[in-house]
Amino acid sequence: MRRIDLWSVLKLSLVVYMCLYVAVLATIAALWGLLYKSGQIDKLQSFMSDVGLENYHFYGDRMFKACMAIGAVAVLAGTVATVLATALINLISEITGGIRLTVIEEDV
Repeated sequence: MRRIDLWSVLKLSLVVYMCLYVAVLATIAALWGLLYKSGQIDKLQSFMSDVGLENYHFYGDRMFKACMAIGAVAVLAGTVATVLATALINLISEITGGIRLTVIEEDV
């Protein structure tokens, strides 16, 4: 019988999703820093004021904390979804007998 160990999938998916989480947060922070230093954030805030939203401000620290919280939830949700999908694959494999791959060597 062919089974994928759920504990191994949990550990691996948690590491993969955490690495993605850190990479996305680093990218967001670098992009925010670049936009802030170049003055694009101030231009966007003034545009929002011109459109009709008075005293519109971006708060980088609050937005980054929100991204951190959303990302942490996404890491947990992705890990749970991966483990559940693996459990479903194990169940289907157990019911159907799985897929067997046979390699034969032929003389030419």
